[in-house]
Formats: sequence, C-alpha cells, structure tokens
Amino acid sequence: MFDYKKFDIKTSGNYQDRHPFPYAYFDGLFNAEILKKVNKEIDEPNFELDRRDDDGIQIKVRSDYADNESLSPNIKEVFQVINGGKFMKQLSRLTGIEGLISDPYFDGGGVNIIENKGTLAVHIDGTTQERMQVCRRVNVILFLNESWDADWNGMHEQWDFTRKDLSPTDPAQDWVCVRKILPKFNRLYVFTTNDNSWHGHAGSLKLPNGIERRSLIAYYYTSTRPESDLSFDSPHRAIFINYANTVTESAYEKTEFIF
Repeated sequence: MFDYKKFDIKTSGNYQDRHPFPYAYFDGLFNAEILKKVNKEIDEPNFELDRRDDDGIQIKVRSDYADNESLSPNIKEVFQVINGGKFMKQLSRLTGIEGLISDPYFDGGGVNIIENKGTLAVHIDGTTQERMQVCRRVNVILFLNESWDADWNGMHEQWDFTRKDLSPTDPAQDWVCVRKILPKFNRLYVFTTNDNSWHGHAGSLKLPNGIERRSLIAYYYTSTRPESDLSFDSPHRAIFINYANTVTESAYEKTEFIF
C-alpha cells in the first residue's frame, strides 16, 4: 500500500533549510492501483461538495466530509496511512516538528478538485483548526493527475516577496515565483505552513475537456507554535494575494521547475 522505507528523511535532503519555506516531495510511495481506484471514486462521488468561487482568488471544489465514516473505501484507505501513527512519526522526523496531530474531522482536508478556468491565488493558510483549537503546521498533498501538461497552468508554485520593508499585502509589493512543482500522479508533497509559506498557482487553469486538477490533502497540527511562524495577527484565516498583483513577466525569470 505505502513504501515507508522510501518515505524517509534520508531521501529528502535538508528539509529545514529549503527556500522559500521547508518542503519535500516523494514520487511513487503509494500503490498506483489504489490511487486509480481513488480517481474512480471521485468520478462517482458519494460525498457533499464544497464549492469556493471568489473571482481572482480561488475557484475550486473540495469534499465536505463530516468525519472518517464519510470517506469512500479507497480514499479511506489512503487517509488511514497518512493519518496513521507510523506515517506521522516519519513526518515529524522529516519536518522536525514534534507532537503532530491529525484531523479526524477532515475540516478542510480531503479531496481537492480544480476544474477548467479554476484558480488558487498565492496565499498563506489559516493558522488554526477552530474545532480543536490547535495550530496548523504541516500540509501534505497527494497528487492524483495521471497526465499533466505544464502549459495547462496549475503547477504548485512557491512564492516569495522581495520588498521586505513592505507588508506582503501591500499593493506595491514585488513578488517572485521561486519554484513550480508538477502535480503529477502519485507525487506526495510535504511543506511547513506558516505566515512565510506563500503558495498557490497564480492565474487560471487551461484544461482540455474531461481533465481536472485532483489531489488528496491532509493537514497536521500542534498544540502551540513558535512566534517566528507569525507575521500577522493570529488566529487568521487564509490570506490571499490577488494574482493580478503577482503575475508579471519578471516574477518568473528565475523560477525553478520540478517535473
């Protein structure tokens, strides 16, 4: 089902020192046949959908699970791995964050779908899981796209701002896209989330008929967090930068591409 040996800190490089925020990715950890069954379950969903449609900010669809019993069988099997103790112990070793807590309520996690013309503007995540009153620290994304063309947009983008004398939300701020990561099938992407981890995919998707950008997402929390994580008043919800303020020709001049 899952290759725990391959998912090991020794294969991830120096996670904490990566710029613009700590991250790692691993390819081929899950049994591919299970993930193909996951895609079939998404094709015939038995879950409620939560649609987010804020023009220029986010246009996406995600599952609206009530709890773990709402998950279809193969999706449940995947989440039993990534919310399980063995995975989370290795996740703590990778990230250096001890005491990680998974979310049994799936508040925000689960299936994430972005359709043609959908978008997810550059943003930082909310700081707090309100139901449990814990601090959000790590995101894990498992991409499910069996084919993806970079020309469709929708690569996972890591962003940074250059005017450190200005707030990131200042309209005069200058932005650079540091890295683009292809959302390819069976790629597990891990990153530390805080007020410095600006990410998304600026602009909108340009997809052929029948193609969607799909992923499974899990969030992990701790009871407290370091003050260095925070640049804004906490708790806060996701903070977005409208892509019209970020997407310039110069923003992509030095972007690294991971295919």
